[in-house]
Amino acid sequence: MAKHALSLFIKIVLFAVVMLIVAKVVPYDGLVNSITGLFDFQSADKLTRFILGEPDLEVWESLGDYFSLLINTLISVPVMSAIITAYSIVTHKVSPAGIPREWGRSTLRRLTKIFSFTFLFWALFRLLPYQSLFPDQTYSNFTMAAIVGFQLLLTIVCYWFITKKITPKRSL
Repeated sequence: MAKHALSLFIKIVLFAVVMLIVAKVVPYDGLVNSITGLFDFQSADKLTRFILGEPDLEVWESLGDYFSLLINTLISVPVMSAIITAYSIVTHKVSPAGIPREWGRSTLRRLTKIFSFTFLFWALFRLLPYQSLFPDQTYSNFTMAAIVGFQLLLTIVCYWFITKKITPKRSL
């Protein structure tokens, strides 16, 4: 169990480092600007309102941040998969013919995991009645940290439960 937790922690830290390197090295600001240029104010407002669940005061900045994060993720996941596949090749002696298939599967698996976890976090955040628990409109830093921490813990538990239910049991 500790080995699995350490491996997961190392992968999360590696992914964060890869995302930071991609953000610094890959120039995708022009792509973000061209995508946000496809939106008019009403459609940008509808999209940010859908994501946040409330009106956004800085629609264009939020929209640019959302697309920048999405593009960074779409670049970082294949890079991360390439790093882990290269490590797997060195340690497990994978045949050269299986490298593209291994990289493609790991990339699709990681993209699916990231987007399903993010969707689950967002859906739980939108569906749980935090307004009734915390009716005040201004939240302290401690309250926000507690809400986000609880939300993250709840998302992890739900994600674990869902993956345990849909993953087939292997018999030896």
